Amino acid sequence: MTKEQFISGTQFYIKRKAYKGDCTYYCNGVGSISRQSRSSIDERVVLDTYECNIIKIGRTQVTCFAFMLGKKVQVTLKFADLVPFEQVNNN
Repeated sequence: MTKEQFISGTQFYIKRKAYKGDCTYYCNGVGSISRQSRSSIDERVVLDTYECNIIKIGRTQVTCFAFMLGKKVQVTLKFADLVPFEQVNNN
């Protein structure tokens, strides 16, 4: 995934898709990343929730944080590790 795809809100997996209905993520344009829980039957979005805040979007990576059990947890995601989600049409 490219930085431009990330900023534009392209849905993605982190590293790879693990199973049908695996959660996807996207940059929602307000300084945070949202998580989409998907149906294992048809991969439609069943729940769209907040995941973490974005601290900085660099040239090759994005730095994010969230609070877990009262502690700040910080993570860095490389754009090269983000795999765009591709919707499959079953028509």
